[in-house]
Amino acid sequence: MKYHKITLGHRGAEIYPFKLNTEQYNTFQEKRVEFDEMDYDQICEVLGVESYFDSELETLIGPYPDTFYMKVEDEDGNLVYETEELDREKCDYEEKYCSQDAYLIIEDYCKGNILVYDIPLEEDFDVEKIRFEVKDVGCRIEIVTDMFYDDKRYEIYKSFGDMTSKGYYYHITAGI
Repeated sequence: MKYHKITLGHRGAEIYPFKLNTEQYNTFQEKRVEFDEMDYDQICEVLGVESYFDSELETLIGPYPDTFYMKVEDEDGNLVYETEELDREKCDYEEKYCSQDAYLIIEDYCKGNILVYDIPLEEDFDVEKIRFEVKDVGCRIEIVTDMFYDDKRYEIYKSFGDMTSKGYYYHITAGI
């Protein structure tokens, strides 16, 4: 059994979605949250949470498809494969939080090694066996959220890499 470290990164986002009621939706529209005219504490107060981490919905994280890189290393740390282009034909797309419901999508823009997989393989790494899951969040932000190798999901081998936050963007989706 050979272990390979697969790193996905460059620029991406950690996304905190919040489903909005009519009052929250109207408040965020009136106070122009999408134009960065509300601060962190004001946003949390309207949402009724202590922090962005308190979303009841699934937080998503991954690199943007347009600024993507993948690096594959063997168990000795030798570079096996590297690319800075995401092959869109090897991607499965899914919309998330794209409905008639209203959401505040908080996008924490980040840079670095975003997703890291240490996967066991019986054979040498074959780039043709890799696929990616891309989520279109709020019909506004696309991120690569997962990787498959030989049609297997390696969720238990996935961790979050070393990345740095570069700031927040706010998106209101749909409407009530």
